[in-house]
Amino acid sequence: MGAKAYRVHGMMQSYFTRKMTGYLDYKGIPWMLRRFPGASPETMAAGFPGGVPVVQTPEGEFMWDSTAMIHHLELRFPEPAVVPTDPVQRFLCYVVEDAADEWLYRPAVGTRWYFAENSAVAGFELARDITVKMPLSCDQAHAAVGAHVRSSCPPLGVTADTIQLWVDDILRPWMRVLGAHLARRPYLFGARPSLADFALFGGNAAHFINDPVCRRWVEEDGPAVVQHTHRLLEPEDQEFGVWDDPVVSDTLIAVLAELGKHYLPWVSRACCDGVADIAFENGARVAVGATDFLRDARATLLARYVERRSGRLDAVLDQAGILPFFADHVALAGAIPDFREPPRPALNRPFPPAEE
Repeated sequence: MGAKAYRVHGMMQSYFTRKMTGYLDYKGIPWMLRRFPGASPETMAAGFPGGVPVVQTPEGEFMWDSTAMIHHLELRFPEPAVVPTDPVQRFLCYVVEDAADEWLYRPAVGTRWYFAENSAVAGFELARDITVKMPLSCDQAHAAVGAHVRSSCPPLGVTADTIQLWVDDILRPWMRVLGAHLARRPYLFGARPSLADFALFGGNAAHFINDPVCRRWVEEDGPAVVQHTHRLLEPEDQEFGVWDDPVVSDTLIAVLAELGKHYLPWVSRACCDGVADIAFENGARVAVGATDFLRDARATLLARYVERRSGRLDAVLDQAGILPFFADHVALAGAIPDFREPPRPALNRPFPPAEE
């Protein structure tokens, strides 16, 4: 197995590591975990710019960026495909995946390090994995990683003062609409998981279903999200079917509409102006800047919109109240990357300066 396996250098309490491992498990691609504190001489020599995870192919090449790696692996292992064939579902898949990667990561980090019980349980688990590669006691690693990640939170818009606003206005409402949608079908687009399902699974498996305070919220707000996570934890026990009919359900419209309340207004402005306010419902506002990574991800999403744009897609986006966040910003569309070679993009840090 070792000669054929992909080596995932990451941590099981890491958002993007779990996105990758969930995908690999579903596809039946052999892989091994290599616990990784964020850097190593071998990955640095390969040009790795930082972030977690980095994956080594069976041929010994390193690659990174979870979305790009999944697209590359889809070319090597095309079945079962994880991107819907219907053009409207396909774009909506990318919309939800983008939000999971660029938006939901923020309350995931904040809830881990600003809620004491989460920090004590999941932070200690994370520290325990770090000690496999670093000569520290677990308590030392716990203190060090906590200080390091908390130092990265303010640029995300997340602080000890704002984290409860993120929970009340963004995280828990999201779990309610997502849970309502998943209560009707096992996965976002039907009876088989998509790229967006794995993006959500990464955050859920590593944080929201793992960390005790968050787990209680999700059990209350969206118990179907817990079951979605469990299905993808052990895909070999599942029977998978087909994508939904192309008609977009009212519950999926509600999921998209939720992204139009905070994320899409902020990201649209920030990628135009460099910085924009996230507006909470109590009137509080926090200014958060767009990183080069975020601008690049947004440009790719807009390129996918231009590629797939149709009257039917625009009607769905309009029904959800989010059409202007795409139709009015096509001038910022970039290019869709070529995924034929193992991806090694220059940008791989969504959020400065630290990442789990």
